Amino acid sequence: LTSVLEYINDVANEDYLTGTLNRRGMDEALEREFSRADRHNTALCISMMDIDHFKKLNDALGHSTGDEALAHFANIIKEVKRTPDVVARYGGEEFILILPNTEQDDAVKVIERVQRQLTKKFFMHSEERVVITFSAGVAERIGEETPEEIIPRADAALYEAKNAGRNRVIAASSAKSDLIKA
Repeated sequence: LTSVLEYINDVANEDYLTGTLNRRGMDEALEREFSRADRHNTALCISMMDIDHFKKLNDALGHSTGDEALAHFANIIKEVKRTPDVVARYGGEEFILILPNTEQDDAVKVIERVQRQLTKKFFMHSEERVVITFSAGVAERIGEETPEEIIPRADAALYEAKNAGRNRVIAASSAKSDLIKA
């Protein structure tokens, strides 16, 4: 019975399309990792990643191909992420990577490795390579910042990456004055 209940819980927390955590699973992981960071007084980063021009890909190649592209992207993230890192589908073509015990510079390097791997392992459609790129924002937790405070900072850095030409990783500012303006 215990294994059945664990299975049901796992399925309830998993995004069926990508095999990553869904929003419910992400919320549980955030709570767990933020508590752990508090207990051990360690750094924690959040990265928001968004596939560039996903709507064009979906419109040009169809929704089922778009779904396959999402799954491909999720698999690349899972291949590159480190064991303690947690990946979740935030919604649509957006993913969050929780990077426990990680400072911002190291988190940026992890996301850049995802970008490099995505250029090596092409997404194939009808025996043709389809180039997929993504933009990302990375924010390191400041003090006892909550998920509701850090995620918007990572998201703002993501949109800065999009506005700077896409296919790049931008680290969020950690200056308190910038947080007040945001």
